Amino acid sequence: MPNTYAISVGVADVRRDPDPASELVTQALLNAPAQGGESSGAWTHVVLVDYEGWIQSGELAEPVRKGFCKVGEHCATPLDLVAVVTATHAPLYGAATGNETLDTVYLSTALPLLDTTDQERVQVALPAEQSGWLARRDISIRQGNEIYPHAPIVTIITYGHAFLNVPYLWGGTSWRGIDCSAFVQLCYRMGGYILPRDADQQHDALTHTIKREEMQEGDLIFFGSKSITHVAMALNNKEYIHAAGEPYQRVTINSFDPSQPHYHERLDHIVWAIKRVVS
Repeated sequence: MPNTYAISVGVADVRRDPDPASELVTQALLNAPAQGGESSGAWTHVVLVDYEGWIQSGELAEPVRKGFCKVGEHCATPLDLVAVVTATHAPLYGAATGNETLDTVYLSTALPLLDTTDQERVQVALPAEQSGWLARRDISIRQGNEIYPHAPIVTIITYGHAFLNVPYLWGGTSWRGIDCSAFVQLCYRMGGYILPRDADQQHDALTHTIKREEMQEGDLIFFGSKSITHVAMALNNKEYIHAAGEPYQRVTINSFDPSQPHYHERLDHIVWAIKRVVS
């Protein structure tokens, strides 16, 4: 029987094979659930909500237990309240005061709340019966059954702009480095829409196809010549934002308008489809 774990670090690499030199297929954020299977040396094969691969076993821990309250009688909130990280990245502090940090947490990470009595920080439960503190400015307090409520398209686009110039990383899912489909997935997750992990999966999951001349803010643009190899998010009827590999190696904005300096000729000629997430 698989063992149920939680990711115990801010962001964990998930590789194709149990080898640090193997391809990075995705990353998992702190407290994400992981079903553990076979082991190979210091590695465990895991099945995530949206992917599977090999992770270093030391980055897995027992999930947060229902009813856990590190601070005993000072616990002010039940565990069905969560702190959702709304900053691109944020320090995870070791205490309510001071600058000592345990780790860095990243946008969309969700952690059960333990204590909200401090004015500047909230205490959160971590895997392996640990706890930490997050600055209130970096989080939103939400109900556990509505971690990512639906938000207007402008909210999704705003998160996209917050990632401008973040490095491109194949398999990356966070502010430290991100790929094209994870960028789209993350922005839409924060807007309350759950998309698959890979670009071709996102294309297949969306049913509302848009003509190019009807493209508008928030539409997803899929690219490829023989198969789908890239995805971007429209900012308007001409421009799009995306986590781009060569030649940019970062999150950037390009245009379909040949008269603009940020026109990308190659992508202009390999548009596979344009789909709308929010009808």
